[in-house]
Amino acid sequence: MQKVVEFKTRNFWSSQLNLDTLNEEITKYNNQGWRVIQITPVSSFSAHVRSVLLLLEKSNS
Repeated sequence: MQKVVEFKTRNFWSSQLNLDTLNEEITKYNNQGWRVIQITPVSSFSAHVRSVLLLLEKSNS
């Protein structure tokens, strides 16, 4: 099973991700049996990263 999760930047005016919070979210998903397959940045028209998409996978067993 796979799913995509969006993790947004700190706020509208900032293109910085809160890496501590992102790592906490990844750890939460890992503890639920999910693993990160891919992380993709989502940019605005001005090339600022506004979020990242996490592709997660969980075995069906």
